[in-house]
Amino acid sequence: MRLTQVVLALLLIAPQLAVANTIRLTVYDDGLACPAGCDAHVVFHPSLNGTEFAHAPSTPSAPFAPCTRGQTCRLCLESGGRQCLEATYRGTGPGRDTFDFTPRFYETACAGMPEQPLLAQKCETLRAAARRLDGRVNCIAQPSAPLCVTMMESATRARTEDRVEYERCLEVGESRYNAEQPPQRQRALRCAYEREGTGGPNSSGLTWRRLLPGACRDGTFVGRDGLDCCSGIALADGPLGRECRGYYPQPSGG
Repeated sequence: MRLTQVVLALLLIAPQLAVANTIRLTVYDDGLACPAGCDAHVVFHPSLNGTEFAHAPSTPSAPFAPCTRGQTCRLCLESGGRQCLEATYRGTGPGRDTFDFTPRFYETACAGMPEQPLLAQKCETLRAAARRLDGRVNCIAQPSAPLCVTMMESATRARTEDRVEYERCLEVGESRYNAEQPPQRQRALRCAYEREGTGGPNSSGLTWRRLLPGACRDGTFVGRDGLDCCSGIALADGPLGRECRGYYPQPSGG
């Protein structure tokens, strides 16, 4: 076979060999910093806005118009305009090629079986993790349950007391607030986190700044290691493992 015939053959099969690009799906809830009370929405890197992956519904084909904060956005999980859905766009968030959805979004989307294979797979992963909480008491949803009362009173008190400090830090600014505090009470990252990292170390020897309880919205509570706010939505709390498992105690004999 001559060289020109080989090249022609390769050009003919190239489209069949092309691998579609896909978007990574994640879950986020960063407490009071989560816009619109952390309703069902998506955030993503600015580089995705106005592309085939994220664009205004009014432009289903190129040239694509960018999504507007607070408005419905058309999201395609796979290149070529495949696996598309719509969600409210709330602004920038994670790294590139990622759609970061809230627990409320997944709670609705995963109530049935999504048409989009990638979203359906994500839902099944979340459901599998949530099933590990089966048989446990959801203390965030049932704070007056006998196993929950003492723990939830303590968690609520910690959040209420720290909320005063969180709001004062936001009001006067981190620099001024921290100048008046000892190192262990100083705050960082828009006042939501401790300044001195006391989290960890983990198995890799890494430490981190803990999320402080006052930065979690009412109805949510900071997790064991200060990594996330636990919401009482098992679909979101389950995948966080031990971070939120303390809010789901096991009944005696269970």
